[in-house]
Amino acid sequence: MSNTTVPPAPAPAPAGTPRTPRWVWMLLILLAACLFGGIAGLLAHAAGSNVPGAILTGGGAFAGTVALLLGIAHFVCGGQS
Repeated sequence: MSNTTVPPAPAPAPAGTPRTPRWVWMLLILLAACLFGGIAGLLAHAAGSNVPGAILTGGGAFAGTVALLLGIAHFVCGGQS
Protein backbone atom coordinates (compact mmCIF):
# COMPACT_ATOMS: atom_id res chain seq x y z
CA MET A 1 0.00 0.00 0.00
CA SER A 2 1.48 3.35 -1.02
CA ASN A 3 1.45 6.28 1.30
CA THR A 4 1.29 9.26 -1.05
CA THR A 5 0.25 12.73 -0.12
CA VAL A 6 -1.30 15.32 -2.37
CA PRO A 7 0.36 18.75 -2.21
CA PRO A 8 -1.89 21.52 -0.96
CA ALA A 9 -3.52 23.86 -3.47
CA PRO A 10 -1.87 27.25 -3.89
CA ALA A 11 -3.18 29.84 -1.47
CA PRO A 12 -5.49 32.43 -2.99
CA ALA A 13 -4.29 36.01 -3.22
CA PRO A 14 -5.11 38.04 -0.12
CA ALA A 15 -8.11 40.33 -0.37
CA GLY A 16 -7.16 43.71 -1.73
CA THR A 17 -4.22 42.39 -3.78
CA PRO A 18 -4.74 43.58 -7.35
CA ARG A 19 -4.47 40.92 -10.05
CA THR A 20 -3.26 41.73 -13.53
CA PRO A 21 -6.09 41.16 -16.03
CA ARG A 22 -5.64 38.35 -18.53
CA TRP A 23 -5.84 40.67 -21.52
CA VAL A 24 -2.69 42.43 -20.32
CA TRP A 25 -0.80 39.14 -20.18
CA MET A 26 -2.11 38.11 -23.60
CA LEU A 27 -1.09 41.48 -25.05
CA LEU A 28 2.44 41.11 -23.66
CA ILE A 29 2.71 37.53 -24.91
CA LEU A 30 1.50 38.44 -28.41
CA LEU A 31 3.78 41.49 -28.61
CA ALA A 32 6.80 39.41 -27.60
CA ALA A 33 5.84 36.70 -30.09
CA CYS A 34 5.47 39.28 -32.88
CA LEU A 35 8.89 40.68 -32.03
CA PHE A 36 10.59 37.28 -32.03
CA GLY A 37 8.73 36.10 -35.13
CA GLY A 38 9.64 39.24 -37.04
CA ILE A 39 13.29 39.01 -36.04
CA ALA A 40 13.41 35.32 -37.00
CA GLY A 41 11.85 36.06 -40.39
CA LEU A 42 14.25 38.93 -41.08
CA LEU A 43 17.24 36.83 -40.07
CA ALA A 44 16.07 33.95 -42.26
CA HIS A 45 15.69 36.29 -45.23
CA ALA A 46 19.07 37.88 -44.55
CA ALA A 47 20.62 34.40 -44.47
CA GLY A 48 19.45 33.78 -48.03
CA SER A 49 16.05 32.17 -47.56
CA ASN A 50 13.35 33.14 -50.06
CA VAL A 51 10.43 35.29 -48.86
CA PRO A 52 7.92 32.41 -48.38
CA GLY A 53 10.52 30.47 -46.41
CA ALA A 54 11.30 33.48 -44.26
CA ILE A 55 7.58 33.98 -43.58
CA LEU A 56 7.24 30.35 -42.53
CA THR A 57 10.28 30.70 -40.28
CA GLY A 58 8.81 33.80 -38.65
CA GLY A 59 5.44 32.11 -38.24
CA GLY A 60 7.06 29.11 -36.60
CA ALA A 61 8.97 31.35 -34.21
CA PHE A 62 5.74 33.25 -33.43
CA ALA A 63 3.80 30.05 -32.69
CA GLY A 64 6.62 28.59 -30.62
CA THR A 65 6.96 31.77 -28.58
CA VAL A 66 3.22 31.94 -27.89
CA ALA A 67 3.14 28.29 -26.81
CA LEU A 68 6.18 28.67 -24.57
CA LEU A 69 5.01 31.87 -22.90
CA LEU A 70 1.47 30.56 -22.36
CA GLY A 71 2.96 27.44 -20.76
CA ILE A 72 5.14 29.56 -18.49
CA ALA A 73 2.18 31.78 -17.55
CA HIS A 74 0.09 28.70 -16.72
CA PHE A 75 2.90 27.30 -14.59
CA VAL A 76 3.51 30.56 -12.73
CA CYS A 77 -0.16 31.21 -12.07
CA GLY A 78 -0.76 27.64 -10.96
CA GLY A 79 -3.59 27.10 -13.44
CA GLN A 80 -5.82 29.64 -11.69
CA SER A 81 -8.52 31.20 -13.77
